[in-house]
Amino acid sequence: MRLSVFLLPKGDLKAELVHWKERVKNEHPHQPYTAHPPHMTLINMEARNENDGVAVVSAFAGFVKSVHISINRTDVFWDDTATGGHTLFFGIEKNDALYILQKLLAEALQEVKKNVPPPNYLTGNKQLLESYDKYGFPFVGDHWIPHFSVSSLRAEKTHPIIEDFLSTTKQYHFTANQISLWRVDDDEHTLLETVYFK
Repeated sequence: MRLSVFLLPKGDLKAELVHWKERVKNEHPHQPYTAHPPHMTLINMEARNENDGVAVVSAFAGFVKSVHISINRTDVFWDDTATGGHTLFFGIEKNDALYILQKLLAEALQEVKKNVPPPNYLTGNKQLLESYDKYGFPFVGDHWIPHFSVSSLRAEKTHPIIEDFLSTTKQYHFTANQISLWRVDDDEHTLLETVYFK
């Protein structure tokens, strides 16, 4: 089964993410990621046992301090090979504490990782393949771009939603004091556990 650890947005940022997801859903339905709950993915991996994953994340959170998050831009992953679309996201100001959090979490979850062949879109990218082989997630380390996704539009790069999104200049700041573990089956997300940092 696929398990994901998310960092959830708060307050105005959460409302802004919901607003953009609703706009995509209404104007350009059935786009990847639109139905997902607003979140930042710390890790997304196949696990051998769900209960063991919950136990690892619960134990891990007791050793972690809160992390300050600053959203400083809207951006797009153009021609996203994972979706075949252009992925709209809110970008996060560089934050060493966030990278440390992700790396420690990925290392803790190695004991429950199930080895499965990498997805085709990783073929030819040594850095992503090494991360996938070690952690079950291709984006662990300095090459990870922390972000909150809105949707991945399979549309022209000049689509009005994309242009409007990129013209948005709001900034958000909040302190993350929890992470949550989810069972993921395509667009269906089931919350398994929420754990608070010390």
